[in-house]
Amino acid sequence: MRASQRLDYSSLAEVLGQRGLVDPQRLAAALQMAGQGGLPFPEALVAENVIGDWELASVVCDLYGLAFVPVDICSPSPQALRELDVGFLRQHRLVPLSRHGQVLTVCMPALVPAEVLGLLSAATDLQVLPVVGSVASNAKWFQDHVPEITPAPALPVEELAGANWSSIFDEGDAAVLLELRPQPESDEPA
Repeated sequence: MRASQRLDYSSLAEVLGQRGLVDPQRLAAALQMAGQGGLPFPEALVAENVIGDWELASVVCDLYGLAFVPVDICSPSPQALRELDVGFLRQHRLVPLSRHGQVLTVCMPALVPAEVLGLLSAATDLQVLPVVGSVASNAKWFQDHVPEITPAPALPVEELAGANWSSIFDEGDAAVLLELRPQPESDEPA
């Protein structure tokens, strides 16, 4: 990686604008969306057809001097995923390609900020070596190999479907009234 360039969305947006590859207004909108917790910057650009997936990856490789190693060409090692926070990886679409000693090679969806790679390194106590992949192939890899787990509902779906929610309040009121009503005294000793 070139020492003068730090992995961040602003630098990438600047270069995309300078090269005339993306309209500056669209870059600003995508950066704002990413800053507000929306789609990450590269995903927003590709999803909105602002720039092609592979063209974006090519610019990132050129700008940062990184290798292009998409997961559909280089199959990730299953051992690389062990003991890693899958939720974190999924959130940032970072695909772990390989692990050699204390070095973890991850495939970025075009680009993730240096801070994200730093968090991964700190959490795993591994040196993280990023390579460039495509937005689409990283998303597909997660869909195919690490499906999202949806939590089970608290009540079975059948019970929820048949529940009459308005009756819950009626039943609650009736229970409270029963508690407030004086109970008849009985003649039997306690």
